[in-house]
Amino acid sequence: MATIIQIKRSSGSAAPGTSDLVEAELAYSQDASNDGVGAKLYIESVDSGSNPVIHAIGGKFYTDAIDAATDSNTASTIVERDASGNFSAGTITAALTGNVTGNVTGDLTGDVTGNVTGNVTGNVTGNVTGNADTATALATGRTIAITGDLAYTSGSFDGTGNVTGTGTLATVNSDVGSFGSTTAVPVITVNAKGLVTAVSTQAISTSFDIAADTGSTDTVAGGETITFTGGTGVATTVGANEITFDIGQAVGTTDNVTFNNLTVSGDLTVSGDTTTVNTATLTVEDPLIILANGNSSTDAVDIGFYGLYDTSGSQDLYAGLFRDASDGKFRLFKDLQSAPSTTVDTSGTGYAVASLVANIEGNLTGGTVSGLATDIAVADGGTGASTFTSNGIIYGNGTGALQATAAGTDGYFLYSNSGTPDWTNVIDGGTY
Repeated sequence: MATIIQIKRSSGSAAPGTSDLVEAELAYSQDASNDGVGAKLYIESVDSGSNPVIHAIGGKFYTDAIDAATDSNTASTIVERDASGNFSAGTITAALTGNVTGNVTGDLTGDVTGNVTGNVTGNVTGNVTGNADTATALATGRTIAITGDLAYTSGSFDGTGNVTGTGTLATVNSDVGSFGSTTAVPVITVNAKGLVTAVSTQAISTSFDIAADTGSTDTVAGGETITFTGGTGVATTVGANEITFDIGQAVGTTDNVTFNNLTVSGDLTVSGDTTTVNTATLTVEDPLIILANGNSSTDAVDIGFYGLYDTSGSQDLYAGLFRDASDGKFRLFKDLQSAPSTTVDTSGTGYAVASLVANIEGNLTGGTVSGLATDIAVADGGTGASTFTSNGIIYGNGTGALQATAAGTDGYFLYSNSGTPDWTNVIDGGTY
């Protein structure tokens, strides 16, 4: 079965984009409406940064340009040498290095390094290094006049292409002598050819003022010595053209700085992630401590405090009080074996509800009360009793504990026995 190699194509002349091809895939823009004059073959590749790029690698546009190559002076056409290796051209602008053989008609602009063999008809602008054999414009004995910073007088060519004559360096600056002193610096003007065209001096100040946060401004005259004196806890050292101030410890933004006692009269802001206070006694004047100050736009962290203890000597335990972000309830906990982070792990190893010993005022809702040392009195809303007779009827006892009757017997009914509830099966119609 024959193999078919397919190339993506377009009837237009625009190049494909990198999204049109994959790496190493070809595409041909046919320029059909223009008989293929601008038709080109493209391939997608990658650059040094592995980015996709499109390269033009052939097509009718290029083959037509090669086929149209000629040795004649034709504009916008590739140059092709004739059978003798020559070609025709108009103006060639370049700095020539090497030998020029043949006739030169027109002006030469630029430097020529090498020998000129043939006739030169026109002006030469620039430097000619080498011999001018039969140059008409530079003929033997012809006197030349070169003016400027370096002037030739009676200059001529000696017949072998060499220039002879007497050169004189023109005066471009009449300022001569020594310039500069301890109180003035030289000011030098240099032209475009690198020549010094003027020299003068500019006075400089030999004194300056120094000032500090306190004290009066002082003027330091030339020759005086400035002394840097350290203040409290600061020492100064001079050497190797520099002055060093030393307080005895590193105080960079990443260093640990130690002070015996530190008193801050203004506000103290700590921007680090962790603040550690290694002190036996912490005294805070503020009656209310703000926790979770950055929690203003969410409710994702628990709020509270915890402490560390060890009842066995081998296991760290944690206990504390916190507001649970998951339900908004405050919880006392103990025996948690992992330190809380932004939340307290209520399912963590050892976690247990801690006991609270306190007099409680207010409503208790949403839970149970158990383990009381004494029964809740009637006056406090309790029953005043720990147990009741099974299947008995509970009745009031003033401010005393509630009481209960004995369990009823089948067929009996409840009646008042001298004001106390009781059971009976006797119905007495009574007297009249």
